[in-house]
Amino acid sequence: MHQGSRIRFLEHSPAVFDQARREGKPVFMLVSAVWCYWCKYFEENTLNAEGVSDYLNRSYVNVFVDYDRRPDLVRKYVRGIPMVVLFAPDGRVRQSFAGALRKEDFLAVLARVGEEVRAELAKARPPESPRAPVAASPPLPVSEKTYRQLLDGLVLYLEEQADKTHGGFGVGSKAPHGRLLAYLLEQEAVTQARGRWMVVEKTLDGILRGLYDPVDGGFFHYATRGDWGDPRLEKMLYANASLATVFQEAYRVAAHRRYKEAAEATVAYLLRTLYDAESGGFYGSQSADPEYYGLSPDVRRTTRRPPVNRDKGTASNAEAILAFLTISRATGRQDLKDVAFRSLEFMRRHLLTDKGVYHFYDVRAGRGQLRGQLEANAWAALAFLEGYRTSGRLVYRQAGEQVLQYIVAELFDPGRGAFVEANNPDERGPRSMETPVEANGVAALALLRIHQATGRAEYLGVTKRVLAALGGEVKGVLLDEPDTTPAKKVADAAFYLRAYGQVIQSPRAGQRGRR
Repeated sequence: MHQGSRIRFLEHSPAVFDQARREGKPVFMLVSAVWCYWCKYFEENTLNAEGVSDYLNRSYVNVFVDYDRRPDLVRKYVRGIPMVVLFAPDGRVRQSFAGALRKEDFLAVLARVGEEVRAELAKARPPESPRAPVAASPPLPVSEKTYRQLLDGLVLYLEEQADKTHGGFGVGSKAPHGRLLAYLLEQEAVTQARGRWMVVEKTLDGILRGLYDPVDGGFFHYATRGDWGDPRLEKMLYANASLATVFQEAYRVAAHRRYKEAAEATVAYLLRTLYDAESGGFYGSQSADPEYYGLSPDVRRTTRRPPVNRDKGTASNAEAILAFLTISRATGRQDLKDVAFRSLEFMRRHLLTDKGVYHFYDVRAGRGQLRGQLEANAWAALAFLEGYRTSGRLVYRQAGEQVLQYIVAELFDPGRGAFVEANNPDERGPRSMETPVEANGVAALALLRIHQATGRAEYLGVTKRVLAALGGEVKGVLLDEPDTTPAKKVADAAFYLRAYGQVIQSPRAGQRGRR
C-alpha cells in the first residue's frame, strides 16, 4: 500500500532508531493492511494531504509495517488498524492511537510529540528504566478435576456473559470467534442443555444475519455493533475457514438446513475467491470495499469484485487445510480432500525449512518470509499431522515432527514450561517472551498428535508441561474475573481446552477425534 506514498518510508529495523538518534528526530510508525478500508482512507485523506507528507519527511524518521507480514510488531504495538506509534529516538513509545485521524488533528499530535522529544534531547534526559516483567500465573496440575473446573468455567461464562438477545460474546463490537464456537459444538454440556444451546444458536444466526455475504458468499471480518450490524467488510481466510467448519458442525448437531447451506456456500467462496488453483494454497484475504458492498445485488454481480491479497499466510493456510479435511470427512466430498492435500503439499515444498516454517509466502517475491513464529509453526505441524492421519503418507508425519522438534528446541522456555511466541533465527536480538495461550494450545494438540503417531513419551511430557504451565492463566480467564475478561481471551483458550480434554481422555486418544 505504501509504495506510492509521498512519505519516505523505511522498513522497521534497529537501523531506523540509529538514524533517529543521529538526526535527533522521533520515529513515526504506521501499521496498515492492504485489506483494511480505513487504512486506505487514512492514507488517501490524511497522510497524502497537502503538508502532511512534507512535515513527516522533514521532522520524523518514518516506518511502514505491513500488518500481515510482521506479527511480532503487531503483537507488541497494535490495538486496531490503522495503528500509529510515535517513538522517541531511543525506542520509547511517546504516543500511539488506532484509527483514522483528520489532517488537522494528526498534525497537532505530530507537532506536540516532536516538540516534547526535541526538548528532552536538549536536556539530555536519560532513557526510562525498562519495566519489570509481569509475573506469570502459577501452574496447575494436569488432572481430570482441573479440566472439569476449566470446562465448568467456560460453561458458566456462556451462561452469564453471552449476549442473550443477539448472541455472541461481550458487549460493543462482535467477532464471530469461530474456533471457540467449534469447541462449544463438541461439548454435550452445551449442545444438550436448552439454555446454553439457545445462546449458541442465537450466535450462529447473528453471524449469518450480520456477517454473511449472500451475493458473493463468505463472511465479513467482524461487526462493529452489538446486534451484528455495521460489519467490517474485509473477508479473512482464517475466519472463513473456521466458520465453514462451525456451520458444518452446527448442521450435524441441529440439522438446520440454513447451517448446511452456509457451510457449502463458504466453501464455494473459498474455492472461487481465495484458493490458488494453479499452485495450491490459499490467499490471505479479500479487501474491504464499502462502495462495492453498498451496491444492489444485481449491480454487484456485474461489477468487478474487491481485490484479493495474494500473500499466503502459513497459519491461515493450515487452518483452511484442516477445515477442508474435516468437511470432506463429514460430506464425503473428495474434491475438498484433493484441495487440502494440494495445499498441504504447497506448504511442505515452499514454507517448510530446516528451522521450522515461514510465517507467510510472498507471492511477488516467490519465497517464504519470516521464520521463528510460534503461531505459524504450531498450525503447520497440526496440519501436517492431520494430513498424515488422513492419508497415512509418512512424508507428512516427518514434516510435522520436524516442525515440532524445532519449536521444542528453539521456542520452548523450560523455566516457564511453555512456548514463547517468537525467536527468528534470521535476526539477531532477544526472543519475544510472551507465551500466548492460543498458539500454545495448538502446539500442545500437535504434540499430542505426534505422540499418538510415534508413541514417544517425551512429546506427551512437553504437552502436559504446557497445559500445566498455562493452567493458572486459563483459570483466571474463565473463573476468576469472567465479567471483566475480553471475549477474545476466552476464545483463545479453545485449543488449549481441546488439547487438555484429549490428554485427560487417554494419552493415546484423539486418532479418531476432531482437529
